[in-house]
Amino acid sequence: MSADIEFAARPKQRVPLFVLSPRRILADMLSSGWVESAIPFLAFVCVVIGVVATTQDYFGAANVRNLAQYAADGGLIVLAVLIVVAVGGIDLSVGSNFAMSAFVSLYCFHILGLPVPAVLVASLACGALVGAVNGILAGLIGCGALLTTLGTMITIRGIFTLASQASIVDISTSARIDDLWDWVGFEKFLTMPIGFWVLLAVAALVFVMFRQSRYGWHVLAVGGNRKAARHGGIRVKLTIFLAYLLAGLIVGLAGFLFAARQNSISADTGIGMEFFALTALVVGLGGFVPGRGAVVPVLVGFATIYILNNAMINSGFRGDFVQFTMGGIIILILAIDVKFRKNRHRLLASTYLDPVSVDLGAVKGMTGLMPGELPPRLAQAEILAAGRLDGPEDVILDDEGNLYCGNRDGRLLRLSAPDYTEITVVAKIGGRPLGLAFDAEGRIVTCVAGMGLLRVGMDGGVELLTDQTERSLLSVQDDTTIRMADDLDIAPDGVIYFTDATKRYDIDNWGLDLLEGRPNGRLLSYDPRTRRTRTVCDHLVFPNGVCVTHDGGYLLVASTWGCSILIFDLADLAAGPRIFADGLPGYPDNINRASDGGYWVALAGMRNPIMDQAMRYPKLRQRMTRRVPPNNWLFGNLNIGGVLKLDAAGVVTDALWDAPDGPLYMITSMREHEGSLFLGGVTNDKIGRITVAGADTDWTGPKSYQGRG
Repeated sequence: MSADIEFAARPKQRVPLFVLSPRRILADMLSSGWVESAIPFLAFVCVVIGVVATTQDYFGAANVRNLAQYAADGGLIVLAVLIVVAVGGIDLSVGSNFAMSAFVSLYCFHILGLPVPAVLVASLACGALVGAVNGILAGLIGCGALLTTLGTMITIRGIFTLASQASIVDISTSARIDDLWDWVGFEKFLTMPIGFWVLLAVAALVFVMFRQSRYGWHVLAVGGNRKAARHGGIRVKLTIFLAYLLAGLIVGLAGFLFAARQNSISADTGIGMEFFALTALVVGLGGFVPGRGAVVPVLVGFATIYILNNAMINSGFRGDFVQFTMGGIIILILAIDVKFRKNRHRLLASTYLDPVSVDLGAVKGMTGLMPGELPPRLAQAEILAAGRLDGPEDVILDDEGNLYCGNRDGRLLRLSAPDYTEITVVAKIGGRPLGLAFDAEGRIVTCVAGMGLLRVGMDGGVELLTDQTERSLLSVQDDTTIRMADDLDIAPDGVIYFTDATKRYDIDNWGLDLLEGRPNGRLLSYDPRTRRTRTVCDHLVFPNGVCVTHDGGYLLVASTWGCSILIFDLADLAAGPRIFADGLPGYPDNINRASDGGYWVALAGMRNPIMDQAMRYPKLRQRMTRRVPPNNWLFGNLNIGGVLKLDAAGVVTDALWDAPDGPLYMITSMREHEGSLFLGGVTNDKIGRITVAGADTDWTGPKSYQGRG
């Protein structure tokens, strides 16, 4: 295809700008991470509403500033405890550590007369020292975190009591004044206290640590599963030690802010703070949840407890009544939260599958070419590496005729020419390699389900090219992650075009996308020069195989569940897709060039009238998935392998079928090479090879695809 007028004459493929479905919106909301914090957030809103309704001008500017000033200490302590809990520990010593750090700050400022920056360093060092002791005992030595921190809580509290009693008179009578000290304790920036901004800054840093830093990921991995983290190469003991050390630093900072604001201490400083922090953590997370660094929910839980406690005390309620009421409210919040979390997955499971009516139309252009009308030529194919492979979804050959394929266990394998009996491992990728393509430098670029687009060198080096794209503007759920990278091809200018077959399902349950029938996939591009990934076309129906046309001007994309092949103009991608071929007799998978100027199309399975009829009734499919075991679901016939031959205009000219009981029962890819067709299948344990009558025996894929021949 080389003439623009021929492309323009083809019918347009309707692609929706967005998918609008109440069920989809509900399911996307339920599957979003932030929904886990819905109950704590609603509890916070209810507390705010209750306070506003019962207390006049409680959230006035003056009182808000006052609340912010006194909230900094507690908020920092909560963040410190969060880090420890995230790594799978607990810290009961934060209250004693807080009091001791505040004492060290006051002693260094009033008794030793140190400058304020040195006072800050001393307070941080005090907090870090206590954290280091906890880290050594609980992390490096392996003592129980509960008993360890209980011991340090009692010990540090005793040291604080003795030290403060000996120096409290000198501290109280000190007349030292320092502008920086007073600025930290009492001044405001943008109308809010300095301590409030410190709390926000630390919260932002902890948030970024959990989301973006390698150490933060290690903390969550250790908290989630220490054994798996250890097997993954993470230094578990060191990670735990550093978590306690970091928590101690934050507690030391909180003690410094308290000392600058209060300028004094008492025997009960910090008493009960650990339980206040743990309560806020439980309200925010719904319990002690190791492996979860949820900064925002925890601060919401802290704000709920802090405002509720403050409002009741300011209203004149007795302390014992306040404690009783808060305990009851917290229990109520947790009970509702636990119930919600328990039923959230059931609700999500019942709403996630969102079928739509689909009319595939009649099969076209297959007269005399259907199974039963032609002999099963693939049944005579030569079988290579039988039983030595596991799911070679795509196959590809280099100039020397060596064959490459992915394996289900994440390895990229080479079958050496000419007899293909010698199998060597090119690289261990770790994911599920699907589509393959050679770049101009002879490296293999592969789509890996769940990982994205990777490049593999012949020396075994693996490089991640991209695993994210732009977020859809109208998507409730964050869809930046490339969930199921499927197949790819490389344009003459080096840009890699590849498909994310479905944004809603994984490699293990991709079949649900067929039952849903919605346009959940997208065509993406990656430019190695700019390293930019962008969405070329969203809302496609399971876009699968990708192939640049022989002249390099167009792009063919298989729509598997649409039983059609789309075509894009590479010079005008914004124009969207048109239909290259439709009414196919089965579900097209990969597409590759043929030596005669046409194209080979793998059929992963055949359509059948019953399934075509069921696709028109979404409620039928929905009830089926709820009431019928998966093994008994209606589904496309995926046990008859086949390959179609299309000419340059998209007309089916030939069909190669396997027998129903043949060895190549599911074909997902094929490559022509020097007169032979090599066939792979995502569920097969072998590769087939068959001689193609009339094919060019000098033609190879790498030469054609890279413009070198």
